[in-house]
Amino acid sequence: MDPATLARLALLSAILAVSGANGSAPATNPTLAAANTSYIVQAGDTLYSIALKFNTTIEAIQQANNLTNPNTLAVGQRLLIPSASAAPNPVTSAPTARGPTPPSPPPATSAASSETYIVRAGDTLAAIAAQFGVSLPELLRANNITNPNLISVGQRLIIPQAANTQSVPDGIALDPQVVQQGETLTIAVTTPNVSQVLGTFDQQDLKFNRIGDRWVALAGISRCANYVGNYPVNLTVRDALGNPQQVQFDVHVNPGNFDVQDLTLTPQMSALLDPAIMNAENARVGQTVSIYTPGQMWTGKFRLPLDIQNPRISTTFGERRSYNGGKPGLCGHEGTDYAVPGGTPVYAPAAGVVVMATPLKVRGNVVFIDHGRGVFSAFYHLSAILATNGQRVQAGDLVGKVGTTGFSTGDHLHWSMWVNGVYVNPSQWMEEAIP
Repeated sequence: MDPATLARLALLSAILAVSGANGSAPATNPTLAAANTSYIVQAGDTLYSIALKFNTTIEAIQQANNLTNPNTLAVGQRLLIPSASAAPNPVTSAPTARGPTPPSPPPATSAASSETYIVRAGDTLAAIAAQFGVSLPELLRANNITNPNLISVGQRLIIPQAANTQSVPDGIALDPQVVQQGETLTIAVTTPNVSQVLGTFDQQDLKFNRIGDRWVALAGISRCANYVGNYPVNLTVRDALGNPQQVQFDVHVNPGNFDVQDLTLTPQMSALLDPAIMNAENARVGQTVSIYTPGQMWTGKFRLPLDIQNPRISTTFGERRSYNGGKPGLCGHEGTDYAVPGGTPVYAPAAGVVVMATPLKVRGNVVFIDHGRGVFSAFYHLSAILATNGQRVQAGDLVGKVGTTGFSTGDHLHWSMWVNGVYVNPSQWMEEAIP
């Protein structure tokens, strides 16, 4: 080889050496390289789904491909996939999503307990989660999505199986077994020879009453959008001698199927949404329905507070409302609205005591009834109040007339219910006898 060629080769070797030292070429772990295979990113892929497919970890794929942001994948991108033996902890569960999550998150989801869904035009992650009966946080975790607004048509989503039924210890009974937002949950201790039960559900203090041979408490399940997932129940059960036993388990709350309603407000109505007005009135209402009266005044199912067969429902419980094109609220409608003519008589749905009968700014003319055991009914926007504070009423007693007072766009009856200070769906109380 002539001296000129040798010189050129020496110069080329020096350039390559410098390039490697400066890191201008991607560094590759030789151990991983020997065990790698390659994969072309498809529409809807995430690092989590790819890691599941190849039984490896997200971190191992990031390391093998020098990826700093796990959300920046492109269709057609070629990835080096380390084998399971090269990855220290193959993925068996979805990574935790950023941002707030419900307490006691549900168990991790594996590929064996999931299905897939292709995103269509008009889909939202919240709607997809509701369609499959899973929580939005569960869906985010399963697909390694940090921003729930960034999905695209054609994207493939992993749908974890919904945790529909509850797993509870012996001696505990739940009704209903499948718990959804806005429902009233009955928690019963069926263990014999119990002298007292104390406990909490999430942040609610449970008030147990002895009914027959069981100790029973009621809990309200929030309708708010972020209230899904697993929530803890902590009980102290004392036997006949007063000896305590701690009982702990989780209740899985499935998302409710709530629609969105668009409303256009006049300036006068918009003024009633002033936070100062809303906060003061909400505080007064909250204080009223937080009172606990021992003893159950109602029996059996609640009746419809109208003597009209199948009245039209204009707004369902929990329906999300958008005002003047704004973003829908997280917690939705407080009750059920019946579109009936002004002046229609309103009757007590069950026995109780009237604890508030007065005009309010937002809710208009109202009547609140305490049914005992932390259960309340209220009727808003009345044209006439026909009950008085402290009055005892029975199911079917006249308490008011339908109107459109306060924050209202037309004559209708608004019926709200609370259990332990939490808004619940009145329809459940008409469909079944809750003890």
